[in-house]
Amino acid sequence: MRRSQQLGFALLERNRIKVFGGSLLKGNAKEKRPISIKKAMHLVIRSSRAKGRFSLLKKDIQIKRIISNQADRFGVRVYKQANAGNHLHLTVLPRSRAAFNGFIRAITGLIARTVLGTERGAGKGLQFWDQRPFTRILEWGREFKQVTAYLRQNTLEALGFEPYRPRSSRFNPSTA
Repeated sequence: MRRSQQLGFALLERNRIKVFGGSLLKGNAKEKRPISIKKAMHLVIRSSRAKGRFSLLKKDIQIKRIISNQADRFGVRVYKQANAGNHLHLTVLPRSRAAFNGFIRAITGLIARTVLGTERGAGKGLQFWDQRPFTRILEWGREFKQVTAYLRQNTLEALGFEPYRPRSSRFNPSTA
């Protein structure tokens, strides 16, 4: 009689939620944001107010500096970042849930203040970001490379080096 082979941990991972936030949230979140400290995460923050003089591209150097400084401060590794003018893409690996939450809180506040040119507390009631940040846990290898290529393509389109090409909702949280 043959013994059945033990199932691996991949079977347990299949049912876990890997995406959170952005347009997927309707109202208040009922569960915690899924965070991985062993796998990279794709993070997207979007603002419909980031147009014209408030475009994120106009403050690209300051935004990169903010992200780098806060990543060092909170212990979050940033693999790749892309500024598309009205939204930012980041591929990150946090060291803990607290580090990731602090990192998101810090960069969203600092970037909004930098783009709007306001001081802390001056923009009470002013909402810069459209929704909560979108995150997705990535598998290493093929999926990570696909997201990296998506970020590169998004940057080239934002800078005008390539025409915009619509893509499937797989990596684009605005169409999810």
